[in-house]
Amino acid sequence: MASAKEIVKNIGRYFPEVKKPERKLGLGERFIWTGLVLVIYVLMSHTFLYGVPQAAKLSQQNPIILNIIFAQRIGTLTTLGIGPIVTSGLILQLLVGAQIIKLDLSKSEDRAVFTAASKIFAIVVTIFEAAVFTFSGWLGHMDTHSQILVFIQLVTATILIILMDELVQKGWGLGSGVSLFIAAGVAETIIVSLFSPIILPDGYYQGIILALIQAAVSGMPTSPLLVRGQFPDILGLISTSMLLLIIIYLEAIRVEVPIQYAKYSGFAAKYPIKFLYVSNIPVIFASTVFTNIYYLSSIVWSRFNVDNSNVFLNVIGMFNSTSYHTDRVLTPIGGLAYYVTAPYNISGVLHDPVKAGVYALIMITFCLLFAKFWVDIGGLSPEKVAEQLVKAGMQVPGFRRSPGTIAKIIKKYISTVTILGALVVATVATVGDYFNVFGGGIGILLMSGILYQYYQILVRERLAEMHPALGRLLGEE
Repeated sequence: MASAKEIVKNIGRYFPEVKKPERKLGLGERFIWTGLVLVIYVLMSHTFLYGVPQAAKLSQQNPIILNIIFAQRIGTLTTLGIGPIVTSGLILQLLVGAQIIKLDLSKSEDRAVFTAASKIFAIVVTIFEAAVFTFSGWLGHMDTHSQILVFIQLVTATILIILMDELVQKGWGLGSGVSLFIAAGVAETIIVSLFSPIILPDGYYQGIILALIQAAVSGMPTSPLLVRGQFPDILGLISTSMLLLIIIYLEAIRVEVPIQYAKYSGFAAKYPIKFLYVSNIPVIFASTVFTNIYYLSSIVWSRFNVDNSNVFLNVIGMFNSTSYHTDRVLTPIGGLAYYVTAPYNISGVLHDPVKAGVYALIMITFCLLFAKFWVDIGGLSPEKVAEQLVKAGMQVPGFRRSPGTIAKIIKKYISTVTILGALVVATVATVGDYFNVFGGGIGILLMSGILYQYYQILVRERLAEMHPALGRLLGEE
């Protein structure tokens, strides 16, 4: 009888797959493939679904957090975005990390099983989410023919996104498609906030840079540009610049633990522990939870509680029913969905400071919990690090060379940076939203982390091209 691993691998063979390149592609070629994938995704995010009523208005309906985490735009071909990829990947990673699913990702065979399972699960999630969006009425009221047509578009487009992510990861491109799409979405939002040429009702350009130039040239006052609520303003420009500098500084902070080679005691080194030890993983986890709460509550509301009359369903989420019937923009006004949706700007904070405080408290709490959880299951625990150091022939000077001893020494550092890093990341992400940061505090945090990863990838690739021997040492094929 076939094992579960063999069943998954056999099923995976029937799904579309991108083959690895037969040769090692140069950096220039990988740049071209990465750029091509990015252009296709951007075009898809601006292509409305055929058959969806009021698609242009639907594309503006999503809260910023959903556009960022899932790189999606409701009403377009990227309505589901990378949601199925992120959801399936996180769930499987958690199951493997908690050893509910027995896989050793250090083995190539088990990695292949994990990859196949991720793709299968992602496509299953795609079909489920496409059905929910289409047949729940969330995309508007459509006849049966239109529903089937929209369902096919969503499934086909999302499978294409899954394949583009796979293409980038398998050596055709750089990094991962998921990271690329998230960073591109945030960058687009920032560029629009800075340089959008659209004229607003107040007579100023939407882009704050163009608006400032306009005010300087025409003699218009700059005071209306200080705070413009939902539109880009001077407050957002200053906050975005400061937040970027803070994140860059935090990324550079390290705690260095002295180590040395066990066989050659004269060769000393330092093991660096980043201050942002768990990076932006806690924010991604927390935001994904908040996103799913918003989705589920809005779907339940649209089907069973449009008039907000059900006391029990109101606890999950209450939405603006008036706007729902006119232009389909769903705005949470109560329940859990309301408190897990960020105010996004200073006007929202001043309008409801209680919501702002509750949201910040929930975000910080979730980030702390997820940070501790991820360290334990993500291979970042002191025990795992100590085991890796011992295998590499390292030890801490003056202490016995054993995993237990090393784990005790570095545990105090890892425990501290885990808590402080998660606290700082959650605070930066939350406070950034309150001060109208372009792309949102979470978006800036994710984009900065992704761009830093791409910087490391480019440095690594360049070194591998210039010095092949060093590339083999770094693990490049």
